[in-house]
Amino acid sequence: MVGTNNIIAAIDIGTTKIVAILGEISNDGKLNILGMERTVSKGVKRGVIHDIELTIEAINEAVARLKEKTNKEFSTVYVGIAGQHIRIVKERKFKYIENSVEEITKEDIEQITNENYKHPVEIGEQILHVIPQEFVVDKEVGIKNPLGMAGRRLDGHFNIIIGRTASARNIEKCVREVGLDVEELVLEPLASSLAVLTKEEKEAGVVLVDIGGGTTDVTVYFDGVLKHTSVIPFGGDHVTKDIKEACSVFLRQAEALKVQFGEAVADMTSDDKVVTIPATGGWDEKDISFKFLAQIIQCRMEEIIDSVKFQVESTGLKDKIGAGIVLTGGGGLLTNLDILTQQRTNLDVRIGFPRNSKVNLEENIDHPMYSTSIGLLLKGMEKPKTKPVEKTNLNGNKPKKKKGFTAFLGSLFDTQDVDM
Repeated sequence: MVGTNNIIAAIDIGTTKIVAILGEISNDGKLNILGMERTVSKGVKRGVIHDIELTIEAINEAVARLKEKTNKEFSTVYVGIAGQHIRIVKERKFKYIENSVEEITKEDIEQITNENYKHPVEIGEQILHVIPQEFVVDKEVGIKNPLGMAGRRLDGHFNIIIGRTASARNIEKCVREVGLDVEELVLEPLASSLAVLTKEEKEAGVVLVDIGGGTTDVTVYFDGVLKHTSVIPFGGDHVTKDIKEACSVFLRQAEALKVQFGEAVADMTSDDKVVTIPATGGWDEKDISFKFLAQIIQCRMEEIIDSVKFQVESTGLKDKIGAGIVLTGGGGLLTNLDILTQQRTNLDVRIGFPRNSKVNLEENIDHPMYSTSIGLLLKGMEKPKTKPVEKTNLNGNKPKKKKGFTAFLGSLFDTQDVDM
């Protein structure tokens, strides 16, 4: 938490935009959005920082405007991390229950989960999250929460999410340079799912497709648990560049064409509708048909959707996706994209807005492009409201924390209704 126990701040560092957002937990447990500021991102490519100085400049601008707008000071933030460097591995751990009553305690679950942070990773990598899949108590499988159960042996199946250390350090450096500390690095698809998906969807099986500027994140949930996450190296910016090249227009004109007139299904557009690009800088005006524009967009979106389909099939869960696909992110609102996605995947499709019941949203941020930003704040809500005083070792150093694990335990043992 930041400032006070009720204030949470987050920064979403994307390919096309950087969002700084501030929320406050009210007495009834709801999250009120105090303010949000957005700046253009120029130092990030495909979700990864490529220019430190440009990224620092953009973060500083967004944070300064947010502090001025809300008249609030904060010192730590939740920050998203994404990119093709993210990978997921499966692991299994077990321990024998050694207490006198042979009941599984919270400490037992912590111990078996913490063991996963010792999982060997490649040089230059670090573990971001450990996500339990299921527990087994004395060979009784399919247990989600073994707390308090009688048993002599506890097994756990886990998904370990691993990322590149350099990417994490670059994020932390950029945030530190504007006078803030990173409270926790959160996998962006995990954050988006908190804001967009319902508990029922996660139980039934659902695919979250977050279409950003530089990448598309794919996350698969089943039986209430994150089963798979991957990154497709294409996003809305690639559609814009396709339009620029095919129509021989400037990049800003291509973006305007996509946003204002773009559609994802060419057969559903009118044959006689035309948009005229005005003459500028000595260049003649140009007519572009809606049909041609849609054909360009559809070609790229089919490539992205087919990649999503491949990722889902690779999990072996395609026949168990009972809740279908949820499209979110800035690219999720492309006209008729839901129809194209349904046609190519044979799954039900809906558009995902950040409408978690825990959040009181203002109209200007009730948009799929802010799903990750809202989700980062929701991740912060999972932290304990009162931080324990950190113990200091004899050498004066603070013990290292396994970020992400405390938040998981908070949600695992939370008995409150988290439906949207």
